[in-house]
Amino acid sequence: MTILKVAVNSLLICLFFSCVSCQMKPEDKTNSDKVKQLVNTSLLDKSLPEIKDLVKGKWELISGKNNSQLCEFENTYIEFDGDNYIWIEDGKSEPGKLNWRKSDTGAGYEAFLMDAFYETNPAYPVYIKGDTLAIQDCTKTAYLYTLVKSEE
Repeated sequence: MTILKVAVNSLLICLFFSCVSCQMKPEDKTNSDKVKQLVNTSLLDKSLPEIKDLVKGKWELISGKNNSQLCEFENTYIEFDGDNYIWIEDGKSEPGKLNWRKSDTGAGYEAFLMDAFYETNPAYPVYIKGDTLAIQDCTKTAYLYTLVKSEE
C-alpha cells in the first residue's frame, strides 16, 4: 500500500508541474522577466553610465519631503534618457539637459549631480528600490523626491 501511495504522489507532482508549465502564457514570461529586472541598489557608488542606464525611462514624480514638509505632485513625470530629460506636467512637455557632473553634495560626500529640478540647485539620484527612484536635491530645504516607474 505504501509503494502505491508513493507512486500516486509522484504522479500527482509530475502532473502538477507539467500543468503549471503548460498554462504559462508568453506574457507571463514577460512579466516574470520584468520582476527579475527590478533593482534594489544605491546609486551613490555607481559609475555615470550605470546610473544613466538604471534611471533611463519615464518616472512619475510622486512627492518631495524633508524633515518638516511634504509636497505631493499630480500628473507630473520625468523621462530620463542619457544626458537629456523631458519634464511632463499636465500633458505639457519641456525638454532639458541634465548636465551631469561629479561634485560635492553638500552632505559630506560626492555624487553625480544633475539639473533635472533646478539648474541652480542640482539634485542627484540616491537609490532605486523596485519601481521607486529617490532623488535628493541640493537646496537648503533638501527635499528627497520619490518617483515611481511609469507603465506608459
